[in-house]
Amino acid sequence: MKQICYHLIPIIVACVLSPFSFGGMLNSERGIAKIISENEHKGTSFIQLFENYQQADFSSPAEWNRFLKKLCKEDKITERADYPELCYVIGRRLSDGQKYREAYYFLYVTLREETDVYTSQKPYLALFHETLGQLYYFFRRYDLSEKHLKISLHRSHVSEESKIKLYNTLSLIYRDKLDNKTSEWYLRKAYKQAVKLKDETWMGILSGNLGYIALSKKENAKARKLIQFDYEVSAKSNQTNSQINALALLIELDLMENKLAQSTRKMKLFDSLMKHETNPQLWGTFYQTKINYYEKLGRYEMALKSFRKFISYKEINDEKRQFINIQNAEFQIEFERKQGENTIYKEKKKTDDLIISGLFVICLILGLTSFIIIKQIQRKRKQDKELLTLRAQKMEDELHATEREMRALLSTMFDKNKVIFELQEQVESFEKNQHSKTDSEKEAMLNDLQSFSLLTETDWIEFKRLFEKLNPGFFGFFQDNFPEITAAEIRLAALIKLNLSNLEMARTLAISPDSVRKTNLRLRKKLNIESLDDLTRFIKAI
Repeated sequence: MKQICYHLIPIIVACVLSPFSFGGMLNSERGIAKIISENEHKGTSFIQLFENYQQADFSSPAEWNRFLKKLCKEDKITERADYPELCYVIGRRLSDGQKYREAYYFLYVTLREETDVYTSQKPYLALFHETLGQLYYFFRRYDLSEKHLKISLHRSHVSEESKIKLYNTLSLIYRDKLDNKTSEWYLRKAYKQAVKLKDETWMGILSGNLGYIALSKKENAKARKLIQFDYEVSAKSNQTNSQINALALLIELDLMENKLAQSTRKMKLFDSLMKHETNPQLWGTFYQTKINYYEKLGRYEMALKSFRKFISYKEINDEKRQFINIQNAEFQIEFERKQGENTIYKEKKKTDDLIISGLFVICLILGLTSFIIIKQIQRKRKQDKELLTLRAQKMEDELHATEREMRALLSTMFDKNKVIFELQEQVESFEKNQHSKTDSEKEAMLNDLQSFSLLTETDWIEFKRLFEKLNPGFFGFFQDNFPEITAAEIRLAALIKLNLSNLEMARTLAISPDSVRKTNLRLRKKLNIESLDDLTRFIKAI
């Protein structure tokens, strides 16, 4: 029992002290607080400060990811002019670590927040377009990838080293698009750039790709030279993947040229390279080479076994590729859906704020207008009352009999003048503030027009002037296109535009409903329109 206790004591102590031993590890909140404090005390930019932070500084990868997200949402950072560049730096760091999905968010923020991202000559934008182009290639969005890679390629700040990678990725894009001619052109550009910079690693990779193209063209001597160089560089730099692929192509060349002894030696080397390999794609290449090798030797049983192995690894590779493609597609769809929802939410909130502000202003204006109108009505009533009282005193005996007639006449004249005056004000107001008018205000104005009687020529002239302001070019349309139409028919067309019924049009024009129907028929004949509904639709479309 004592021995068990002795063994437990160190474990208990370790558990108690473990939180203190990790006291230097950061979480997302402490990381944000620390970088803001450093910026305030040292005056160093957030971009420079961020370069000092690594995932290893944080208690877990999840905390590191939360730190990155919060960093790009912190108010003290988002308001700075270099905020888009900071998001790019974070995206670049993640992309270099092959965390493409995490990088996509930050590069998207840069794309959205940077002013004139396609035309600005800021130095970092050359690398931004390169990184975003590589990212789009990973997601197999070839058109967008090509667009950003070419933008980067033509920037003055693009480095000579970056050009190799840009040319190579463009070559891969056109290869995947099955445009082999353009793919080879970009591949040669990349190779020349690598030779110019004496970059042996890239020279090896690109010579292997060029060797594969030469092999497909049956230019065996040229292919062997290029692939052999790729093999030697890969072996020298311990790039096992490239070494294995180059070796497979060299064996294929040996078999094509019946160099069986050389191919046998290379197969033994191939076997030794694959001993500790776990990559299913390389195993697929290995067994595909073995199929060709055993068939050449006439060992068909071994070739069949290799074929079965090749098929199993091919299925694994195909499933893995499909799974990654599906994951990438789902990620992009979900990401763009969320961004779309955020955009819609922001636009809706902005619209709602404008609507609320507009309603407040409208209510305020209506309140003031109502107050002024009420005061004017009260003042007018007071004046009318005083005037009527005075007249009643002076004309009590003489005008008692005709008082009702005079009041009716005055009332009619007053109402008509008031209608004309109000319509003038409404049309002028509508013309000045056409976009701010509500549907109900416009409808009210149209009702006023509809109720305006056209009994005299003066009435018609006034009506025509007001109607033309609401419907510019209406009368000119008929005069230009149908000069044979009479003034009465044009008046009828205007009333149809206002949605008046036959009875209402008859009252307005002071004619019988039958006359309205006849005028309507004449108008349809001149317009070559058969039905009344078609006439109505035609006129409303003017």
